[in-house]
Amino acid sequence: MDTLGEDYEKVQNEDEPNPLTKKELIGWYFHNFAIGGYDTAAISVFIPVVLEGLSSQAGYELDQVTPCNTTVTDYECVTRFGTSFVDTESYSLYLISVSVLFQAILFISCGSLADHGNSRKKFLLSFSFVGAISTIAFVTIVNPKLYWLAGLFTIISNCCFGAAFLFFLAYIPIFSRCHPDVIKAKISNASIAEVKTLMDIIATKLSSYSMAADLISGLIVIIAGLGLVLVTTEGPAGFQFALAFCGAWWLLFLIFPAMWLTSRPRPPLPKNENNLLYSWKRVGKTLMSSRELWQTMKFLFAYFFISDGMNTLVTVCVLFGKKELGMTNIELSLFAIIVPICAVIGIYLLLFIQKKFQLSIKTMIILESIGISLLPLYAILGFWLPFGLVNKWEVWMYLVLFGLLVGSIQGYCQACFAIIIPEGHENEFFSLYQITSKGSSAIGPLISGAITNYTHHIRFCYWFLFALIASPIFILATLDIEKGKSDAKMFVKKEEETKNKDIRVD
Repeated sequence: MDTLGEDYEKVQNEDEPNPLTKKELIGWYFHNFAIGGYDTAAISVFIPVVLEGLSSQAGYELDQVTPCNTTVTDYECVTRFGTSFVDTESYSLYLISVSVLFQAILFISCGSLADHGNSRKKFLLSFSFVGAISTIAFVTIVNPKLYWLAGLFTIISNCCFGAAFLFFLAYIPIFSRCHPDVIKAKISNASIAEVKTLMDIIATKLSSYSMAADLISGLIVIIAGLGLVLVTTEGPAGFQFALAFCGAWWLLFLIFPAMWLTSRPRPPLPKNENNLLYSWKRVGKTLMSSRELWQTMKFLFAYFFISDGMNTLVTVCVLFGKKELGMTNIELSLFAIIVPICAVIGIYLLLFIQKKFQLSIKTMIILESIGISLLPLYAILGFWLPFGLVNKWEVWMYLVLFGLLVGSIQGYCQACFAIIIPEGHENEFFSLYQITSKGSSAIGPLISGAITNYTHHIRFCYWFLFALIASPIFILATLDIEKGKSDAKMFVKKEEETKNKDIRVD
């Protein structure tokens, strides 16, 4: 990224007075590199295994009296959850669901804070720091009867991870506006359409490359975690050490965003407004404006189901392999290695396919959604046929296909959303995106946990997951991205007109 010189003053954006620098962009990527271990390994593999393992060791057989025998394959045990007993697999799913509900409250509370003042970077780093420490704290649980403490650490770490990621995502539309390539295009008098197209391309690249950094980081953490699992005995202890390493990794690489990332100051909070209440009021106002931003809201509705299905699919697969197929801790750790490797390959492979066949972001999301929906359908075949996740080798094939699609579709969804939200409302709308992405993840584990608790067979969850992932494909087919862009622009214009009118009245 070369220096733009005095020509930049001709196209200077008042909201983004400084062009994006290479150092700032690297610092931003490093934040995703720091949290990649938690996103890719901890919450998807390590934490579910620790929660299920500790609750089983402290649990009972179905008679609720005999201590649980975890040495047999496909054991069926229950543990205390509040005042009742639940299946140990359900306990893991329920805890993740509870953590996501708390996330949703936190997202709404933080939603508009970084759109005002100079706090964007401060919030990002603060939440990351607390999240890293609470992830390290898993290693302190040495008594299985303290499985409830693992649940508490799950809630804290997952909430902080989600909040930090919210502030991270809000940089995408800002960086796409102040990127040197966009500024050069403006200086060279490129048309508005050309500049918009370039901004879309940059948003897609930023999202995809940050996802690649996330997955590469996750892969390194998983390999290190596998080493820790190998040197420990069977049980959750190895995964607890792996979580401690994950938290330490997160903490270490926060150094670079702390040094290089900037806050990108925003306008101050309106007078007489409370920081906490203002966020809730803004989110409420945003929801009330859904008619004006119908395409944006339609996308969020579809993404609610896609994200919930994908997140739950991973957790269910890990628990399915552990209980139904009797897979070892080492094999479960390999789950987490295969997915990020394939995801990194998938990101670049599908970017190549998109460029080769000139496919739109919308088309890529639809095609990948169809591909992911076939995975739970395949598992359903196992009810009647000699294949369909009834053999261990099928699990590896299943994970390869999932990995090739999951990283890419997340990048495309982030990029799609970034180009259909109003300028100046990035954090507010990305809080809704995170509520949709992470908040929806409370529904999938909750229903899957209830299904497993009732049937004591986790395969039945795949019926629900197939419906969850397949249903939004029809909604996405009606999405009009260009209309979404124009609606977002009109939303900002009307807001400015209202402000000017209020000023004249005063």
